[in-house]
Amino acid sequence: MAFTSPVKNISWAVAFFIGLGVFLVSVGYTMVYLQAGVMRPQYRLRIAIITIFILVLLMFRSAQSLSWVDGLVLVIITLGLLFYTSRRSA
Repeated sequence: MAFTSPVKNISWAVAFFIGLGVFLVSVGYTMVYLQAGVMRPQYRLRIAIITIFILVLLMFRSAQSLSWVDGLVLVIITLGLLFYTSRRSA
């Protein structure tokens, strides 16, 4: 715990979230290629939105500042963005 305390070593937290972001994007691309076989701009936007949602959710949870209202607002914003990208590209 002494090595990864986000208050004392913010660089470890930043490195973790950057690494997690790269991992989530690569997993998203891999899943799209396995299911659809082709990468469309709509899929890229969805991968970016879901990755940002997961990262923000984990950042709030690690800071212990995520209440159920904050989580609900975050989910509503994410669903709205996903709905907007699906309608925009259709």
